[in-house]
Formats: sequence, C-alpha cells, structure tokens
Amino acid sequence: MDIDGTLISHNQNVSKMTKKVIEQLQQKGFIFYIATGRMLSLAQVIQKRINPEVEIIASNGSVYQKGHHLHVDHLGWKAISTVYDVTKELGLSTNFFSTDRTFYTRKRPWDLSRLARMRVMQDGAGKFEDVHDRDHLNEVSEQIINGIVIAQGQLDKLAVARQRLIDADVLNVSSSSPDNIELIAKRVDKASAVRAITHQYRIPLDHTIAFGNDKNDLGMLKAAGTGVAMGNSSDEIKAQADVVTEASEDDGLPKYLSRRFLE
Repeated sequence: MDIDGTLISHNQNVSKMTKKVIEQLQQKGFIFYIATGRMLSLAQVIQKRINPEVEIIASNGSVYQKGHHLHVDHLGWKAISTVYDVTKELGLSTNFFSTDRTFYTRKRPWDLSRLARMRVMQDGAGKFEDVHDRDHLNEVSEQIINGIVIAQGQLDKLAVARQRLIDADVLNVSSSSPDNIELIAKRVDKASAVRAITHQYRIPLDHTIAFGNDKNDLGMLKAAGTGVAMGNSSDEIKAQADVVTEASEDDGLPKYLSRRFLE
C-alpha cells in the first residue's frame, strides 16, 4: 500500500475504516506492507497509526522489513555525486536520506510547502544535516539510501535535471509528484521489494495486491497479482492498473478490500 494519495487522507490520517479492515484481514492471515518513498523513520510514523503488525517498504524499495530483519540498498557515491553535480549546476535543492536522517543541500526542508514537507519530515521524526559541499557529502555518502529533488516553481529546471540523470544511467529515477524527482539505487524500486518479500514468504505473486496512485507505484502495480489504482490517480496510472477503486479521500483502499474479501 502506497501512503500519500492511497492509504492516507490529505491531512495525513489513517481512517477508522482503513484500520478496521486491515485488522480484520490480518486476523485471517493477510500480510500488509506500507510501501513509500519516505525514509524508514517517517514510514514508522504511519505504521504506528495502523498497528505494529503492518510491515514497511521504505525509501521506494531500498529498505524493507521482514520480521526483525531489515534489508537496505544504498544509493552509492557514483549516483550521489552525479545528482549533486547536476542539481548544483541547475540551482536545485536535494534531500538525501538514511533510515532516520535527512542530508539537505541549499533549501532547508522546513522551508518547503506543507505537502512537500510531509515527504521529508513529520511529527519530529528524523534528524537533519546541512551538506556544505561535495567533500562533506562524500563523508556521509555511506549512510545515504535514497533521495528526492523537490523543485516547486522550477519545473523547467526539474525536467532538465530528470533527463540528465536518466542519461547518466547510474541510478533509478522516478516521481511521486510533478514537482519532484525520486532517486534510488539502480535496479531498485517498490516492485523489486515486493518480489523479494513474496519470495521470502513463499507467496505467489498472483496472491498479492498492490495499491497506488502515482508514477513511482507503477512497477509495484504491475508486479503484483492485482494492481489497484486509486480514483484520484492520473489517467495514465488507471490505464495500467487491473482495477480502479474509489479515491483515497473516499476510503477506496478499505472499500476494495471489504468488497473482495469481507462481503
């Protein structure tokens, strides 16, 4: 289950219906994962609003839980330095993440819009460190798992940065909003995490359901046995999903699960 625009409402709350349906299905043996671009500590904030039995795919698939085991794929210096050089030249700010810390260049995370801030900070979770220069970034590079470029009002520059990063071919580039670029290790995404988890649990992929609403959910929607797009998704996402449910604000996720498994 993606978080923003899928699992939670615009005010960052998990509805009573969502919590109830998830708990009912957990009692029947269903396994639930939240799958998000947020770093682990921010994903855990949402996990606590549901129940502790829900597991986590964080950092767009770079981090995932299975019981007490935590799998982590790091971004790597070649990708990190490429992002830094491209965004610095274009005057864009980047947030790099560990499991619990944000390393930011140029613009401070708390200066972003409320919606953008939700992707990098929430409820006091996480720590922040200003990256002064390339050498400083190199010093912390082994902690970095993924990143995001948020460029509100600079969409032309963002498009240039996206194409340069795609052409560099040193990382996986996706997006969860028109004003951002999400940065993860090459060959890693939410879909790769879903495949790894189902393999570990020995669950056939055709016994899985994925819910999402944006471009960074597409791989996951295609990898799962049933890909469910939210009613608030773009036409592009809806066209590539197996099913379209109601919007997140109208409890589309629990309504779909209830219709399929509880009625």
